[in-house]
Amino acid sequence: MSAQAGTESDGPVAQSVRIGARALQIVTALLAAGWVTANLRPVPPEQQAVVLRLGRVVRVQPSGLVLALPQPVEQVVLLPGPEQQVALPLAVATARLPGIEDAASRALGETIPVSTGAYLTGDGGVVLLDATVSYRVSDAAAYFLAQSHVAPALRRLFMAAAGAVAGGRRLDDFVAVRQERAGDPDAQAQREAVRGELVGQVNRRLGALAGQGAGLGVEVTRADVTALLPPAAKPAFDAVLQAAQMAYQGAADARTEAARLHQAADRDRDRLLAEASAAAAERVGDARARTAPILALERQADPATRPSLLDQAYRERIATVLRSAGSVTAVDGHGSRIILPGTLAGSTP
Repeated sequence: MSAQAGTESDGPVAQSVRIGARALQIVTALLAAGWVTANLRPVPPEQQAVVLRLGRVVRVQPSGLVLALPQPVEQVVLLPGPEQQVALPLAVATARLPGIEDAASRALGETIPVSTGAYLTGDGGVVLLDATVSYRVSDAAAYFLAQSHVAPALRRLFMAAAGAVAGGRRLDDFVAVRQERAGDPDAQAQREAVRGELVGQVNRRLGALAGQGAGLGVEVTRADVTALLPPAAKPAFDAVLQAAQMAYQGAADARTEAARLHQAADRDRDRLLAEASAAAAERVGDARARTAPILALERQADPATRPSLLDQAYRERIATVLRSAGSVTAVDGHGSRIILPGTLAGSTP
């Protein structure tokens, strides 16, 4: 009886049962190992992981290998890393209002982009802004909780920030509406400062939300803003720019002509001064040459011989005068005799 029972226990059915049990154990062990390691996954360098335990954020894992408990106990959600820039176009869509886009503008094909917003500037103008902001995830846990609200919240925050910035600035700080400020480096710096001010305003509002416990977990790093004029006002501004350009061109031509006349006047002045200086030097030299004998006579004169020397100088100078005269009438100073030119008595003239 015992031999027969041992033979039955080692039969084909028993062996099949044992083999099936072993295979089931192996499969169960593999499934258990796969289930345990199901949440073992790598996180790329440009991303970060948020680990949820029963739907609650328990930790944030940077790039690398993250190990979490199997689902549904824990879940791993990948989010953009803190250094990754996420671009978000802001569809404000408030610029298509009556008076901003008229029928004439639409007829000319000057339509306003759908995403553009209209804002009132501090000098009473209207500027259209089409913006795209770039942000990074600064708090992964807060970003995960508010992920579906980030885009609309940033849109509303940008609208509030743009309204505050535009209200404190002039239209020239957004677009070049005056010719004299078109290429001004200070005006270009002001337009760059507007973008930085918009980023600062949005981040201040994000910080206020975080202080109230409703933070979005993001930080705006850049704002790409395109400023436009309303199509209804653009022809008027273009006419003003054209008139200003013509006026500046006329002023530039006038300055060029004035500079040319000034240079010509300077040349004439220099020429007249040179000629006057030369004539004056010549006259001074001539006067010195004429007075040189008298000055020499004065320096060499002795009071005792002065009358004879003066008489000698007189005879030298009078000879030159008489040679220049066509006729001479001599009168005796000590008598009444007068020598007159004419013919001899009794001669034929």
